[in-house]
Amino acid sequence: MERGEIVREMERRRLVAVVRSRTSEDALAIARAVAESGVKFIEITSSVPGALDIIRTLARQGQLRVGAGTVLTKEQARQALEAGAEFIVAPTLELELVPVCHEAGAACIPGAATPTEALAAHRAGADLVKIFPADCVGGPLFLRQMAGPFPEMRFMVSGGVGLDNVKDYVQAGATGICLGSAYLAATLAQKRHGGLVNELQHFVKLVDEAQRS
Repeated sequence: MERGEIVREMERRRLVAVVRSRTSEDALAIARAVAESGVKFIEITSSVPGALDIIRTLARQGQLRVGAGTVLTKEQARQALEAGAEFIVAPTLELELVPVCHEAGAACIPGAATPTEALAAHRAGADLVKIFPADCVGGPLFLRQMAGPFPEMRFMVSGGVGLDNVKDYVQAGATGICLGSAYLAATLAQKRHGGLVNELQHFVKLVDEAQRS
């Protein structure tokens, strides 16, 4: 998939499940629930044991749009792209990742927490700018304020997303809305597979409602 289409599909779907698990087995268990729920995007963070193998497995299965998260170096990005990642996410302003991703046809999403950082990412060619930690810098209100001076920017938000504010993020214009790794892991541990699927389906329903309103 061409990177522009990845971004357009993310804008249609919005939700991105972020996986930062202790074991590769837990990561794959979360991925199975994500695929069953109707969420189409998943981000496997580099701290997951066997992250590249998980990306490779999920990319081969073809049920999910698979990305790599917490990518901090060009070498990490290249390895993830070779494994099949379609988008690369950094928590910080890693501008050197942009050309690496674009050469591979993948979307690049560096992190930012201020207007200055967001503009630097946009000028460097970032496909989206990840606002992190979104809850600490103002949440949906921050996104609405950013739309004034930067109407052409597309944003991903990460940090503090829940059932109580996911609609607000859709209505504020977030292209990608990250469901946190701690939440996913805790829900799987407490409610098992079926409970996580049901919880994620609730998010999907709320996003659909917000997009229709």
